[in-house]
Amino acid sequence: MSRTSDARTGTDAARSRVNALRIAAGATAIAGALALTIALVAAPERFGLSSSPALFERARTTGRGMEAFIVAWFLVAMPLAGLLQAPVAWLRRARIGAGWVLLAAQWLITVLLAAAAWQVEGIFPASDSPGKTDGLFGAALLLVLSPPLFAVCSGSVFPMVPGADGLTVAERIRAHLAGTAVLVCGFGGAFAGLLCGLSFGFPDAGAPAMFLPGGLLWGFFSGTAVGTSISAALQRSPGSRQATLAVAASFARMATSLLAACLGTAQLGWFLPTGIMVPVGLVAPYLLLWLAGRDERLARWVEWRTVEVPRGAFT
Repeated sequence: MSRTSDARTGTDAARSRVNALRIAAGATAIAGALALTIALVAAPERFGLSSSPALFERARTTGRGMEAFIVAWFLVAMPLAGLLQAPVAWLRRARIGAGWVLLAAQWLITVLLAAAAWQVEGIFPASDSPGKTDGLFGAALLLVLSPPLFAVCSGSVFPMVPGADGLTVAERIRAHLAGTAVLVCGFGGAFAGLLCGLSFGFPDAGAPAMFLPGGLLWGFFSGTAVGTSISAALQRSPGSRQATLAVAASFARMATSLLAACLGTAQLGWFLPTGIMVPVGLVAPYLLLWLAGRDERLARWVEWRTVEVPRGAFT
């Protein structure tokens, strides 16, 4: 009994040390990448670039210097995190080669997300626009790009050897990409919902009903439905694919119900002032959930689900 207990204690202690090393490596990568990015922006000639690169100048002239800095910071942090997490992955007996392939995929995902974001950056007010809300575009980038960065800096891109946790390397890679899709789409949808609520004007006084918590909720569930659909496409088993699609459909129904409730509540803004619409908009989504718990027909559409990433996605 004591030998078994001692072995278990030793295993737990070793796991704790490895987890501490993973956290330390990730934090060091983020801080080190921040310092490198600052040096790159402050003195690009030290890295063999011109003193005023065209890309930097374009970002400055469009008022997106801080947002460009965030993207550069994340792109530098990923390979640096890979270098620091590789020895830790070796201690975990994880697959180093497969991890670097998955890291490259996450880096490419970040590039594609940043490129897509720059195609719609015009709908966000520039940071130097007078009388407008600052930082919305930067906040959106931080939310949407954080899941790939977390996946790399946490070391979860390095998959465990087959059989160590019941998952093969291929299954873990698919789960990892599926989990990234769910989180990226969910966070992106939440921010899109908030932005739609902030810009709502039919009527202007109805905007609070479309902002918080309504916009956050329907946007988050809409994005999660999209991400879960992508997760289903990554499933090999037809049964698992159908089950995941059923979950995605449930999220989509929930998002549709919340959006309809928010739009309906917002129309009270034609008659009520903004000061009254704020508490009305705050209560409306929770009232919908309360009614769904007492009406079976409504409950078919309003089904509260917790968002879960596939097993083994970020471990």
